[in-house]
Amino acid sequence: MKRHSFRLAAAALGLLLVLPTGLPASAASSFDAGYYATHYPDVAAACGTDEGTLLQHYIQFGASEGRKPSAWGRAGDTDLKLTDTQIAAIWSPVPIKELANYKSLKRKMTDDEFAQAYEQARRIVTPLAFKSREEQLAGIANALREMVDNGTVAYSTDMPHYNDAYGYLVLHVASCAGCARTTGLCLNMLGIPYEHVNENQWSHQWCRVPMPDGTYWICDAYGLYCGPEPAPYQHPYL
Repeated sequence: MKRHSFRLAAAALGLLLVLPTGLPASAASSFDAGYYATHYPDVAAACGTDEGTLLQHYIQFGASEGRKPSAWGRAGDTDLKLTDTQIAAIWSPVPIKELANYKSLKRKMTDDEFAQAYEQARRIVTPLAFKSREEQLAGIANALREMVDNGTVAYSTDMPHYNDAYGYLVLHVASCAGCARTTGLCLNMLGIPYEHVNENQWSHQWCRVPMPDGTYWICDAYGLYCGPEPAPYQHPYL
């Protein structure tokens, strides 16, 4: 995206990101391994008392069986509020070498630079691991946009790594190409496929993401939009 175009977008912050998720407003339940093991001795007898194993049981079986994840949790709740430690016990992001868009994402980064960008991206995606596809896209877009709005990331088309995730997440400089590849890295780490629209072209770039219902969403923090694609490859703000 050309410099003057980004300035126009940045000046229009009143638009904010469009996030039409239709998500419920009710608070998520927490998971308490001690409660779960004590309250359901049949589960403890089969799984032991390891928190990760008990949490995995609840996600795979307990919720559908109508069990409660904690004393104050709702029976059968699948919208759990998990800590990063709890998530890490049962989930890990797709490894670097197995990222679906590895070649595009690596660009000119060294292995060490890619590893640094990957670790920064892990902080963004870990809390989103068990969210819906819509929540995951919204979470990524909001996290990356916040880095622009609070002054952490500056727009550039000439600084080193301006068009990759190392530039965005470590050096804190990026063009729309860098934002798109950073978005793509987060998506791939969650196992989500995407298409880099206008890749390697001197025009605005973003991620086009297939949704479970067969539609496509745009995930574009720089373009201030995360939501349904109005028409194939059509950005609502461009």
